[in-house]
Amino acid sequence: MKKYKLKRPSATSSHLDYDRDLNEQQRQVVEAGTGPLLVIAGAGSGKTHTLTYRMAHLVDRGVDPKNILLLTFTNRASRAMTSRASQLVGVNVTRLWGGTFHSTANRILRRHADRLGYPSDYTIIDREDASTLMKACTSDADVGHLQKRFPKARMLVNLFSLSRNTARSVGEALEERYPYFSHLYTPISKILGLYEVRKKQMGLMDFDDLLINWSRLLTDHDDVRRVLAGRFEYILVDEYQDTNHIQGVIVDQMASVHHNLMVVGDDCQSIYAFRGADYRNILEFPERYPECREFRLETNYRSTPQILELANRSIAHNDKQYEKTLRASRPEGPMPAHVHLRDANQQAAFVCQRILELLDEGLALEDIAVLYRSHHHSMELQVEMTRCEIPFVVRSGLRFFEQAHIKDALAYLRFLYNCRDELAFLRLVRQWYGIGQKRAGDIWMYLDSQPDALAAVESEKLASSLPGRAAKSWKNASKLLTDLREMRLAERPDTLLGALLDSDFTDHIHSTFENADNRISDLEQLANYAAQFDSLDSFLGEISLLSGISGQEIGVGAGEDDEYVCLSSVHQAKGLEWTAVFVLNLAHGEFPHRRAMEEDEGLEEERRLFYVATTRARNELYLCHPLTGSMRGGGPVVQRESQFVEEIRDECERKGGELPWEEWRIEGPGVA
Repeated sequence: MKKYKLKRPSATSSHLDYDRDLNEQQRQVVEAGTGPLLVIAGAGSGKTHTLTYRMAHLVDRGVDPKNILLLTFTNRASRAMTSRASQLVGVNVTRLWGGTFHSTANRILRRHADRLGYPSDYTIIDREDASTLMKACTSDADVGHLQKRFPKARMLVNLFSLSRNTARSVGEALEERYPYFSHLYTPISKILGLYEVRKKQMGLMDFDDLLINWSRLLTDHDDVRRVLAGRFEYILVDEYQDTNHIQGVIVDQMASVHHNLMVVGDDCQSIYAFRGADYRNILEFPERYPECREFRLETNYRSTPQILELANRSIAHNDKQYEKTLRASRPEGPMPAHVHLRDANQQAAFVCQRILELLDEGLALEDIAVLYRSHHHSMELQVEMTRCEIPFVVRSGLRFFEQAHIKDALAYLRFLYNCRDELAFLRLVRQWYGIGQKRAGDIWMYLDSQPDALAAVESEKLASSLPGRAAKSWKNASKLLTDLREMRLAERPDTLLGALLDSDFTDHIHSTFENADNRISDLEQLANYAAQFDSLDSFLGEISLLSGISGQEIGVGAGEDDEYVCLSSVHQAKGLEWTAVFVLNLAHGEFPHRRAMEEDEGLEEERRLFYVATTRARNELYLCHPLTGSMRGGGPVVQRESQFVEEIRDECERKGGELPWEEWRIEGPGVA
């Protein structure tokens, strides 16, 4: 029988032009041969562009796309790269295996799930489904959770996820993330064990199971590992600095046959340790692959030389890093500004005024961003931008006053001010364990029937009508409400919030919300803000008019859907860029955050966060330092400038160099 072989399209169909489309560093990466390759890609250096050309180059040189594995952190990034590579070489590159770690894991496990005791038609459950199952396991475990404050189901899901993705024991993860629940280690362990059993019995996998089972498949079934690792001749990994422990192990297992592994990332942009990212994966890559070749992408196409000078000089203070120097391809621009401000209110006034000036100078709203270390840093600014009718969108979550924990606290003040506010009462009373929706409704019916609902919270008749667990909880709730009632006429709203924060209300925060310490910091900032109001009436009236509490839509004022100034945490801003960037609250203990500075390697990660913030700016960068802050229950306190500013200033004094910024001192009253 005569054989007829189909040929792949000729290389003449390729649109690759390395001299035109790549700089010398990028070209070296694209044309690198076989073996393990480590590519340190600085901010704005064309990392995605280089990865795309690397894929196209491999296919153009005869590698079958189905033998290439591309691992990214979003399916969108994978689709964009493979689509562009297909255009470059005139071949359908989309046949390669590309996508996120989780989507690739699912694709592999569908074929081999039986090896791990799962059916091939297993169901993947999301976080909401996982929380529902965890809640059922908590109930069935019978661990006495109804008699005490206990972590919510979604918090247990997050705890288990942290433990598994960082290869820490449940006890270690509990101590690190939720130390206030460490005494519940035994019942929590029982619940998590039941959760694992139930999933397996029901043929379910959560997102973490996808990675764990992929790794188990490769570790426990060597024949499967040899087949999979043998198939993928080339493996490319994007954003390698953001991989966690399990993902790092999987990458090494998948590359164990051909060793043609290219990992691309920037150790100086590793800022997700709180999610389980392990930057040691990229720092220790040469130790695991002694034969690897290292490449640097240092030409920055985003920022001006002045901005990069500041970024380079800051990150140079980190000890654990791959040394590199970003070089600008763009012409000179204005110096960054280090802006000295009286307080957070004047900071808000300055940012708003400068934004309006930038708009007059021709910038669009979407060309401007305000970045911050912690969400509560933006509270005064959100209020001032609303007053100034500057449209904005919050990328880091809900607007400050729309957040659940803020509304939970304000519910107490609303009920104190208007004891006929049924919505406020139902919101606050359900925060107490043992009081559900029906019980809350019953309590309200009694209070509403009394001449003074607020005074009636002390009623013995009401307390005696409640069953044991609810009665105990209501006793604590009624005492708090009574104490606040006695204070409401004589005390200011900040004092009332302070009393709330000193009560059992914080137990609700710890048991209900992730990052409870950050939530409490938000509430302390709310109390500081309330200090400028003389009465509960004026405070509640102000925030109701200026916030989402009154149903205001995100984005105020006129403008099209995409015409907003972006307000974002630095974590959420990674990978994005704007023409002008403001960085708020660059003060010691705020940015860098005081708690991060107490942790091992915490200061270096904070400095990487500052590096990410500065390198988001294309042309203009404003570093804002409020000279005074507020302490709950006290007056203004002096705030040192950020350590990241101090260390550059000290270095200039020692070496006699110039500061990489202009000093701005703001005159005028600011916000009243």
